[in-house]
Amino acid sequence: PSTLISKYYVPLHLRWQTQLVHSRDWNFVKAAVKSGVAAIYEHHHHEQKQFEPEIVQHPLFQVAVTVADSVRDDMIDHGMPPDKVIKLHNGFNQAFLTRHQQAAAVWRERLIGSIYPALAVYSGGLHAFKGVDLMLEAAKALPQVLFAFAGGSEVQVAAYRELAMQHQVSNVEFLGYLPHDALASLLQAADLLVHPHLLSQEASFTSPLKFFDYMAAGTPIVATEIPPLMEFKSTGVVAGWCEPNQPMKLADCMARVLESHPYRPAGYAETMKFVQQFSWENRIAKILSHVEDRHRPLPA
Repeated sequence: PSTLISKYYVPLHLRWQTQLVHSRDWNFVKAAVKSGVAAIYEHHHHEQKQFEPEIVQHPLFQVAVTVADSVRDDMIDHGMPPDKVIKLHNGFNQAFLTRHQQAAAVWRERLIGSIYPALAVYSGGLHAFKGVDLMLEAAKALPQVLFAFAGGSEVQVAAYRELAMQHQVSNVEFLGYLPHDALASLLQAADLLVHPHLLSQEASFTSPLKFFDYMAAGTPIVATEIPPLMEFKSTGVVAGWCEPNQPMKLADCMARVLESHPYRPAGYAETMKFVQQFSWENRIAKILSHVEDRHRPLPA
């Protein structure tokens, strides 16, 4: 599909009615530039892709955007001009800032009721490198806390339910994929949100998108000290930091935060205020500031 669209649809149809494209498909970006259309390229992962000089040095190639310094350096090593590549965090959906106190209360009643005094939530892909296995070990050390996991495919959910049974960890719930409105209320229902990412190769280029969703929820956060998050350590938006890859240190940190940061149905306002700078709308505005005036879309 990429080849067909880039080779035929762009030059024959889109070029006549398109002022600017923004894409993660390099073929599409090349086709746009060759067809006389200004382009923004989005690139988030390490790849052995050499960027053609005739494209990246073309006046119509406006800017390349990535989410990690290590990926930016890698892009420059593969031919991207340093003055045409910027690092910007992914933006979060501002709908996560909307309060859902009634729905959050329903989540708390459903998940912890009168059985558990606290609810810890992880949201994201069910992958070992993201720290899911680490959280299972922490759950075993904190039997008084219900650990809820939102995300993952049906196959992944089934595999982790089986793994929890094998390790006799009973205080866990795997909820699978949740739509944004249900996820937003779940994050607001939690006593704390956990970002347990391992210190692995993936940690060098992961984007803290879920981290921003957490902040928008206004719920206390426990996070591991991985490079993409270190710029936030001095801001005070994280309730507890801990050494990565260490389940007992994660459990200890969670226990401390549960003591120091009681549950607030209305959330912690300072965190919600801080995260607004990382909205999709602000991200788009920052990207467009690197686009020549003549190629920018007119205000609505």
